[in-house]
Amino acid sequence: MSATYTLMSDAKNHDVPALLAEWKWLIPESDTPLFISAFGDWVFGKPNGSLWVLSLLEGTYEQVAKNSAEYNSLNKSEEWLNRIFIAEWLPIAIQNGLSPGHDECLGWKLHPLLGGKFEVSNLQVFSMLVYQSVVGQLLRQLSLRQPQPPEAPKKPWFKFW
Repeated sequence: MSATYTLMSDAKNHDVPALLAEWKWLIPESDTPLFISAFGDWVFGKPNGSLWVLSLLEGTYEQVAKNSAEYNSLNKSEEWLNRIFIAEWLPIAIQNGLSPGHDECLGWKLHPLLGGKFEVSNLQVFSMLVYQSVVGQLLRQLSLRQPQPPEAPKKPWFKFW
């Protein structure tokens, strides 16, 4: 991967308040944005020193490291980067002409939680602001859905009791 197409960039280089406007429902105000990935995922620092990731793919906000030393050790692992940030998709996207600029990110045309496939034809370069807003709203709505109980089997038409 060339230096031009890095997986992570410093959050300070972006309009953080605008980008996180649709994530207030999930991200505590006390947490500090540190990095943002080429796919729009975020790394945050908590006041206790732990590091957390906001996944735009899964709609989760989870601790990934107890402290910066652990994070700096973990982020050397290709397997860990692939699992947490889908890093293996960045060179695939670039090889297919999808190269996000400064205020852009890679994203899914049809989000995988809505049935979108993990294939190049479902990837697109988006405005970072638009993608953060749309996905933040989508994942909030999905998080509010009540789980539906399984449907009871229907009785055959000839059984009336």
